[in-house]
Amino acid sequence: MMEKQLVTINEAAQLTGMSSSWWRHAVAGRKPMPPVKVIRVGAAVRLHLGDLLNWINGDLTVAPPRRRPGRPTKAAQIAIARAQTPLAVGEGGK
Repeated sequence: MMEKQLVTINEAAQLTGMSSSWWRHAVAGRKPMPPVKVIRVGAAVRLHLGDLLNWINGDLTVAPPRRRPGRPTKAAQIAIARAQTPLAVGEGGK
């Protein structure tokens, strides 16, 4: 008989001592996700047990949180606008 390779969010919460809501937020991308493979089949979410155990033992570290995509900063908007605007004749810088 094969060993269990995938665990539910509730089982991961019990293994790690973290709440199941923390795991749900991490899987959804609202918290830094540990380097654990996530398998989704429809609405079901499963986590790879081997990766989870390696993370618990300290073999894997947490990746830095990704910046959520959204509106660019004001500085980025200005830089984009300047890059798209062609220079008029006589506006060569100096």
